[in-house]
Amino acid sequence: MAVGSLYMFSVPRGYQDGFNQWCKQITALCLTAFMQTTLLYLGLLTFPGNMLLGLGIMLASNEVPRIAQQFGLDSSVRVNMMSVVHATTTAVNLTRSVARAAGK
Repeated sequence: MAVGSLYMFSVPRGYQDGFNQWCKQITALCLTAFMQTTLLYLGLLTFPGNMLLGLGIMLASNEVPRIAQQFGLDSSVRVNMMSVVHATTTAVNLTRSVARAAGK
């Protein structure tokens, strides 16, 4: 937020590019935070009824910043493939553990 006030000083001088980019970044951060929280909450609500669908919804929340970047909203989040592989492996192992526990 403090950086935005610095950009506002340059708006009267005609330098609006930095301020516009800052506004887009703040919008992207708010949008991605809201969408991720909503998807995580929906995944938790779905989990008791259908575990696989609930896990899928929760994993989909991780892709929100990447999708926002495709539409030009820079949330300063870069895709890390190791993070994606780790999240997927954790979800698969959790599903197997829950299925084994439910089967006993």
